[in-house]
Amino acid sequence: MRDKAKQNHLVKVFNGNLWEAQLVQGLLEANHIACMLENNTISAVTSPYTMGGDVLVLVNDCDEDAAMCLIEQNSLESNPFN
Repeated sequence: MRDKAKQNHLVKVFNGNLWEAQLVQGLLEANHIACMLENNTISAVTSPYTMGGDVLVLVNDCDEDAAMCLIEQNSLESNPFN
């Protein structure tokens, strides 16, 4: 029972703008890691057209290491075309 409760604890693995967070979300989901996006900007609630503010990518804490490894392996800094 304790392991199941721990699995439901969400941790932040990425913080960036909306399009970056959506790219990370796609990467994680393509590798079978469930995740969700969270935007703490109040304007996102009041206006659907607001694109400002940071968006967090959250995963279950049991998937944190695998998610961080995938993000690091696929980071923009490692892109040879930059």
